Amino acid sequence: MLKANEFGTFLIRIVLGATFLLHGLAKYQEGIGVVQDRFLNYNIPYADYVAYGVTFVEIVGGLFMIIGFTTRFVATLFSIIMIGAIVYVKFEIGFLQGYEIDVLLLAMSMALLVAGSRFIALDNFFVERKKKK
Repeated sequence: MLKANEFGTFLIRIVLGATFLLHGLAKYQEGIGVVQDRFLNYNIPYADYVAYGVTFVEIVGGLFMIIGFTTRFVATLFSIIMIGAIVYVKFEIGFLQGYEIDVLLLAMSMALLVAGSRFIALDNFFVERKKKK
């Protein structure tokens, strides 16, 4: 029987995955050089490498999140990205019209990190369920 929280985490997983996927595709389309320059302007350490990493994680992680593959691991990576975005890019702007959306994405990622999401997830084929006695 489907529990309400399973459907809730499924919705969070789909929306979070789609959001990161679209942001990653936007970075890829504008060109990695543009992303690297922007990251350099934000004073992000190792901006050249971070730009590749963030773009890759957003695209591949977004796809993995949508299909429910390695959900907790991807949620961890998304959390790290959002903490970096808040600290390096948006903190000085303030909460409103600054990092409020980043906090929401961070909270969604952390919720999936803690709770996981097994409803319609590829992880179900790779993780054994504990048998009820």
